[in-house]
Amino acid sequence: MESITLMPDGWIYKKDKKIAADILPLLSNTICLEKGVTLGSFFKMAGQYPDLIRLSDYLEPLLKIAGAAGANAYVSQDIQKLVFYKTIAMKGFPGIPRVEIYNSLKGIQDEKKILLKFFSVETLVNHELTLGKLEHVIFGDGQDMFTYDTYYSLFELVEGIAWDLSFCFNPIQCTIRR
Repeated sequence: MESITLMPDGWIYKKDKKIAADILPLLSNTICLEKGVTLGSFFKMAGQYPDLIRLSDYLEPLLKIAGAAGANAYVSQDIQKLVFYKTIAMKGFPGIPRVEIYNSLKGIQDEKKILLKFFSVETLVNHELTLGKLEHVIFGDGQDMFTYDTYYSLFELVEGIAWDLSFCFNPIQCTIRR
């Protein structure tokens, strides 16, 4: 599978060449993040490749919120960085077993994952964005969780981040500051 790289300025490169045209044929390509990529880089990418906005109804409003925050946006001190990762969960015991596969975006503070639903998008824009390992959870038992190297497609990244951030529509004015 071919890989593409998201740069801090929001442009995507393939084989050291900037992709300036049609991005949709690259949706299944493996995405890598260059050092220094932030959530703001993700939103710059969406602005520079407007076809990506069509992948999620949430992306356009999120892009407006992030754009209004600007380069000097308040940075939350409650997290150190963001991680996008994949989970495979075996569920249903007792009962009919099933497998769920999903992507998540969480904050990281002292190596602990933190839900983002109480954060404002504006406070997340300038945090570093990383790709995490796949977590395999067996029947909800956090003790028997395994982690594996994996890859993420451009589609998974765009849709997954947009979905998770769709729960972060708390206005910054409502944020309780310490």
